[in-house]
Amino acid sequence: MIITQLNGGLGNQLFQYAMARRVSHNSGQPLKLDIEKFNNCELRTYRLNHFNIQEKLATPQDKKHLRILRRQDPIALALSLLDCFRPLHRKRIVRETTFRFQPELLRIQGPAYLDGDWQSPKYFQDIKDLLQKELTLKTPLEPEDLAARTRILDAGESVSVHVRRGDLASDPKTQRLHGTLEVAYYKKAITRMNEAMTNPAFFIFSDDPDWAMSNLPVDGLNVEPVSHNKAEKDYADLHLMSLCRHHIIANSTFSWWAAWLAQNPEKKIFHPREWFRAGHHDTADLFPEGWIPIK
Repeated sequence: MIITQLNGGLGNQLFQYAMARRVSHNSGQPLKLDIEKFNNCELRTYRLNHFNIQEKLATPQDKKHLRILRRQDPIALALSLLDCFRPLHRKRIVRETTFRFQPELLRIQGPAYLDGDWQSPKYFQDIKDLLQKELTLKTPLEPEDLAARTRILDAGESVSVHVRRGDLASDPKTQRLHGTLEVAYYKKAITRMNEAMTNPAFFIFSDDPDWAMSNLPVDGLNVEPVSHNKAEKDYADLHLMSLCRHHIIANSTFSWWAAWLAQNPEKKIFHPREWFRAGHHDTADLFPEGWIPIK
C-alpha cells in the first residue's frame, strides 16, 4: 500500500498526488490518500475530489497497518528504528528532506507512507499521459464556466495570466517566504508574449481581480478578467487556465499546474526566476525544460 499525506492548497495537493500516483503505478501497490490534516484546518480543504483520480481515502486502520499511528506502540517504535538504517527509497515512512529532486525515490516499491510536497515534474514525468487523463474534471462546469471556456477556445492565441495575492499579501509569514510578484515581472512577461505572437488574448485569473486590472500593464491589449469564481471553485479556474495556449504564471503551484496540464505542444510559459522571497530552497528541479524564467 502507498499512502500519501495531503495538505495545502489545490496546487500542493496535485504535486502530492502525482508523486504518489507514480509510485503506486510503478510498484503495483494500491494508493490511498490521507486527508486527516484538513480536519483541523480552517484555511484549506481537500480539493482532489473534483477530478477523475484514483480516489481511495486512507482509514485509521490503513495507517495503523503501516504503524504510523500511536507512537507509543512498541512495534511502531521498532519499525522507526529500523527505518533509520534503510536507504531512503526503502523506508516505511518517506519524508522529504530537500526541495531538490531525489532520483532514488523513483525506486520506492512500498509499502510506504509519503510525507512531503515533491515539487518537481521529474517525480512523475514518465506517467504524464496518465496524469493528464486523471486530472480532468469530474465536477461539471457551470454556465459561466462554459461561456468562459468558449471564449478562451475561440480566442486564438490565448494567454492565461495568474496574479496571486490573497495570503501572499495578507499573511505575514507567507509574505516573508513567498512574497507577491512585482508589477515589473508581469510587464516584462506580457510585453514578451505580445511581441511573440499576433494579437494574443490575455485572460487574467486572480484572487484580487480589481487590483490586477488596475495595476497590470494591459492598456491597448486584448484583455479579459475571468473573475466569476471564488475560492471554492478553484478547480474550475484551474481547468479554464489549462485551456489557454500560453501561460504567465505566478510564484504559485496553482498556476504551475495549469501550465503543466495545458496540452498545446507549442505552449510558451513564463515563470518568475525567483520563486521564493526568503529561505534556501533550490528550485532548479521545479520547472520543466522549455519554461522561460523572467526576473
